[in-house]
Amino acid sequence: MLLGVVAVPGAVAAQAPSDILERALAAHEARLSGVDDLTIRQEVLGFPSVVFMEKEMVDGRPVLRSRSVDAAGIPGGMDPGDVTGELWSDPAGLFGDALERWTLDGSGSVEGRATWQMSLTDFEGLTWDATLPGDDTPFHPRSIRLELEQDRHIPLHMWLEGEVVDGGERRPVAVEARFSDYREVNGYLHPFLSVLEVDLAQAGLSADEVAQARAGLDELRRQLEVMPEAQRAMMEQMMGDQIRMLEGALSGERIQIELKVLDLQVNAGPPGEMR
Repeated sequence: MLLGVVAVPGAVAAQAPSDILERALAAHEARLSGVDDLTIRQEVLGFPSVVFMEKEMVDGRPVLRSRSVDAAGIPGGMDPGDVTGELWSDPAGLFGDALERWTLDGSGSVEGRATWQMSLTDFEGLTWDATLPGDDTPFHPRSIRLELEQDRHIPLHMWLEGEVVDGGERRPVAVEARFSDYREVNGYLHPFLSVLEVDLAQAGLSADEVAQARAGLDELRRQLEVMPEAQRAMMEQMMGDQIRMLEGALSGERIQIELKVLDLQVNAGPPGEMR
C-alpha cells in the first residue's frame, strides 16, 4: 500500500479532531440505518469462516455485535476483527469517550485517497474492552494512529501499540492494520480486504504460548512427513500460511494475517448452518 504525506497546514488547522470523528460516526450510523444483520463469509489465513452479526443500540448509537462465528480450522480462532473490528463494527466504542482527546497530526494520502492523520495517546480513565486475535487477555493501548479517509470517513490504516497484562506480567504489543477494497452492499460499506501485521518481537507471547506454537509446528511437520506425496503437496498448499505464521512466531519475525471477504449479505438472517 502506498502511503504519502501531503502538507496542508491551513486545512488541518481549520479542522477540530472531534468534529472529524463526529462526522465519521454520523456517516457510519447512516450506513447502518437500513441494516438489521450481516452475514460475512471470509477467509482468514486461507481458512473459511462465517460471521453473523446483528445490529443493536448502545447509548443511542447502532453497534454490530457478533452472534455466531464458524471459524473451523483457523488456528486459535484467529481473526483480525478481534482487535481491529471496532473500527467498522463499533467506532463509537473506540472514539466515543475519547473524542476530545484525539489529535489531528496532519493530512496524507493512501493509494491516492486524501486522509486525516490522527492519534490518541491519553487513555487515562477510559474503558477498553479489546483483546488480541485468538487471545482473551485484555489489551491495554498506549497509542493509536489512524488514517481516516476524508471523503467517505472510513479507516484505511491503523497502528496500535500497547501491552497485555497476564498474571502480573506485562508484555508489549505492536499491531498495524490496513483496510481496503471497500464495497457497498445495500447501502452498507465494508472492507473486503483487511491485512493485519504483528511485530512478533513485541507480540506479547508468553513462554507457554511459545511452547504451544513450537509443539503445533512440530506436530504439523510430523503429519506432513508421513503423508503420501500428492496429499502432502495439497496440505502444504492449504496450510502454507498457517505454517509460515507459526515459523514466524518462533523466529520473532513480523507476520501478516490477511482476511478476505468472499461474500457479504445484508438482512439475510442467520446462515442455515447457524440456525
